[in-house]
Amino acid sequence: MSASPTICVEIPKISVPTVSLPMGIELQAIADLSKGPPTDCALLQNLMLQLMPTLAGLTCIFKILGVIAALEKFVQGPLNPSNVKGVLDSISDMSECITGILPGTALFEMIKSILLLVIGYLKCFVEAIKSVLDFQVGINLNAAAGNPALLQSLQCASDNAATTMQQMMMALAPIQPLFKMLEPVIKMANLPIQLPSIGDITGAKDVAEAVDKLDAMLTEMQQIVASIP
Repeated sequence: MSASPTICVEIPKISVPTVSLPMGIELQAIADLSKGPPTDCALLQNLMLQLMPTLAGLTCIFKILGVIAALEKFVQGPLNPSNVKGVLDSISDMSECITGILPGTALFEMIKSILLLVIGYLKCFVEAIKSVLDFQVGINLNAAAGNPALLQSLQCASDNAATTMQQMMMALAPIQPLFKMLEPVIKMANLPIQLPSIGDITGAKDVAEAVDKLDAMLTEMQQIVASIP
């Protein structure tokens, strides 16, 4: 009897969806690495979950823009009670944002919680990458010499591992813009923290070495952030 053909189920390639926001801000989907290789639908769902609270966070910006628009109409238009009332109403609406500024203690609690969240996410990434690396080490194509069916199966597993690694690196890219936003906050808190360069990790020739360095850096960062009162 001839051996039955090996069925190779390839992992589909993905594209990371984005949403452009005012002031050069761009939302990018972040993969849930705890659920394995990301899919297009999973990334779209993640971006949708980000979009609603982000739009809520832009409420004050929209109110400020409302004040600017009302002032522009007041300056360019005729002087009448309607234009004056428009300016006063928009300023009154914006005043809610001014009274909502965080006090010092709450600000540091926010910094601590955000940094711990990012560190935890990156640690999940480290564990996932190390798991893929260990899997790749266990694939020995030479062991399938003379066995085409086994060779095809091992090659399929090797290709899927490479695809998974590539997709995990893509999923890590959206963290870099977040780091840029966190840098002023870290300086404000006077924390001795140097955020890792995502480009150094995703573009590293030796991924295992880069991930080990990231793991050590995250452990040190976690200790520093945990010491914030």
